[in-house]
Amino acid sequence: MTTPKTTPSPTGDSPRLNKTIGLYGAVALGLGIVLGAGMLSLPGLVYQETGGWSVLAWLLDGLLVLPLLFVFAVLGRRFPNAGGVAGFVAKAYPGLKPGCSYLLVGTFSLGLPGIAIAGAGYLADGLGLGGGEDARWTIAAIAAVVIGAVLAMAWLGSTVAGAVQNAVVTLLVICLVVVTLSAVPHWGAIDFAAGDPTWRGVWNGMGLAFFAYTGWEMLAFTAEEFKNPRRDFPLAIAITFVLVLALYTGAMLAVQALLAVDDPRLASAPFLAVIEGAVGGAFASYALVAIVVAIIVTNLNGAVWAASRLLFDIGRSGWAPAGLQLHRLEGGAATPRKAIAALGLLFAAVLGIFGAGVLDLADLLRIAGQNFFLLYTLSIVAYLRIEPRVPCRVFGMAALAVCIVFAGVFGWGLLYAAALFALPYLPRGFAFRGARRPPGAVQPALGD
Repeated sequence: MTTPKTTPSPTGDSPRLNKTIGLYGAVALGLGIVLGAGMLSLPGLVYQETGGWSVLAWLLDGLLVLPLLFVFAVLGRRFPNAGGVAGFVAKAYPGLKPGCSYLLVGTFSLGLPGIAIAGAGYLADGLGLGGGEDARWTIAAIAAVVIGAVLAMAWLGSTVAGAVQNAVVTLLVICLVVVTLSAVPHWGAIDFAAGDPTWRGVWNGMGLAFFAYTGWEMLAFTAEEFKNPRRDFPLAIAITFVLVLALYTGAMLAVQALLAVDDPRLASAPFLAVIEGAVGGAFASYALVAIVVAIIVTNLNGAVWAASRLLFDIGRSGWAPAGLQLHRLEGGAATPRKAIAALGLLFAAVLGIFGAGVLDLADLLRIAGQNFFLLYTLSIVAYLRIEPRVPCRVFGMAALAVCIVFAGVFGWGLLYAAALFALPYLPRGFAFRGARRPPGAVQPALGD
């Protein structure tokens, strides 16, 4: 992954991003975005929620996301642009793009701090800084330092970030495979009846675990920078899905094999406990803490890359609040620094809310996962309008029906998504109606 530069569009109206990402870089970027807080925290949280049937929740989520990723891969192959999911929806329903873009901003604002908080929780436990409710501000402070470092790297636009991303993702996959295999001898101790599991528990566990199957929508925001998006975008999704499903299943089995369903470490740092149970010794725990830092930095690096491209596209399209100039490119690497600064402010606000005890990590991950799921669903709606072939439309309708049924698991959290979606359509003076559009930006027809 290299620092993107921009070139004028063919019409000279608005900035465009250069094509710099190949297949290996796309797979590394995808794994770096998808793996992270989902691997580190959710196996424990889902185990608490679901009990002995936890692995079933992970497998069912994998089946659920598969048709969504197929639709996603088709759209990314056809329409590579920095608008990502919002850009896909805009191809079918131009008037919905502002709402989708703001829904994505609100989603990133919760999900990315959640990733940092998950890593900070591991550090707090591993370094003996305390855990639980009393450590909220400590965890928030550690998360702020990690996020600050990632934002600084993004601000500088160093090409070193790309090499670090590829190297650490490779290390991440190797380490997770080793951890998972180390727990295989203990699989005989798994109690699939632990915690009195029920289908309702599996349903709730699926809602929580779905966050772990998000990230491919972030990869879409970099599609404009792919060298060969028609070939590499669907291939990158397919390769990362297979790897992610295998790693998540192995991680869940490792947690169930080595921890009891009422173990207090499930809510904070289950993988620390897995390492200690599998190989033993304090050295293993501290080594894992170091790996966790690298994982979280890499995960956030890819996510910030994607989120900044979203804000860049919002500014380029003319839907940002007046004066923010999110589309402005600065520095020798032509970096969207205004967009990066705006992300920093949003993340700081969410860390403050977490520290104050208003939301916990499970809330952040559940709501973010819900919003990503809704965006996947909107992508299917766009696919149905764009795709003329009958078999493909039948497939799309079946996938949409599954999504509608599954949406019921999220409950009142859907109100947050509805409020975000409505934000850019408020009266003049706010959002894109009150914004000053950059040259070449087009006002969407809201009636489409």
